[in-house]
Amino acid sequence: MVSEFKKNILATLTYYDVFDFPLKMEEVFNYLINFQHLGISLLSTVYCPLSTVSRELDQLILEGVIGLREGYYFLFDREYLVPLRIKREKIAQRKWQITKRAVWWLHLVPYVKVVFASGSLAMRNMDELSDLDVLVIIKHGRIWLTRFFITGLLSLLRVRRRGNDKIAPNKICLNHYITDKSLSIPHKSIYNAQTYANLVPIFVSDSELIDDFKKANGWVLDYVCEWDIENKEVELRLRSSTSQFLVKLTEWLLDNFGIARVLEKWFGHYQSRRIAHNPVSHQTGGRVIFTDEQLEFHPHSIEMRIIKDYNERMLKLNLPQLAIEKDSGLTTQ
Repeated sequence: MVSEFKKNILATLTYYDVFDFPLKMEEVFNYLINFQHLGISLLSTVYCPLSTVSRELDQLILEGVIGLREGYYFLFDREYLVPLRIKREKIAQRKWQITKRAVWWLHLVPYVKVVFASGSLAMRNMDELSDLDVLVIIKHGRIWLTRFFITGLLSLLRVRRRGNDKIAPNKICLNHYITDKSLSIPHKSIYNAQTYANLVPIFVSDSELIDDFKKANGWVLDYVCEWDIENKEVELRLRSSTSQFLVKLTEWLLDNFGIARVLEKWFGHYQSRRIAHNPVSHQTGGRVIFTDEQLEFHPHSIEMRIIKDYNERMLKLNLPQLAIEKDSGLTTQ
């Protein structure tokens, strides 16, 4: 019989199995699923040291429930996923270099506060066709103007994924913007919680925003036991004194002469009309949000499929009480 804490470990391995992604011991610990959001009181609500995770993993191996190869733990006799993950990590290393070169230019853009790597980029689980997902935090009241700056710059650099691209290898996917005054993202699900738990800071101009983002989205800890985003290594540090001066000067000129306010209003009106009239924005199974506080473009979200596959795998493990995860309220009609 599966002990209570082993359920947390099995759930974690199962969730990442949906992504064909076996986990190292430290990753099981870092991504460990918490069942508090289900109203189930398990040991997940109590801090558990890495040594305990290691001991429970060893026991699951002895019981024949999971396997271990080259330091990676996997389910369902899916040992063949280990070389696949190693291959994808090598691909991800190349794509991270592309991402950092592109994001380096974004540190010159006014009003950009933080750029996170997200999705498969943050997990380093990428194939040759993978694009490069990022989440951007922007100064409040400048979301439309800054989006124009960012998309224009990355278009000039030929590294921006466009809305009509079916696949976009090595292109930056600008699918989520929030402001420093609207950090809370209310769309709760195991999928989103794991996505935010995996975020990796690429560029940070205001380090306090990392902690503020965590506080604003405390619900994530109902789904995961640990969330150490603030302790992850930042790929690009704060702006240099020269670039910081130039960015601040540009912001001062735009703000004090009223240029930014006018452009923000104009770009907001123009961009929101285009988004609203795009049929893709209203398709089922995804989410498109376009407000002055948040821009999210996931019209073809994989969230429903991931959660469905996760629930089915949990049933195969004879854990029906945990196979009840729901999506975050995606568009259904």
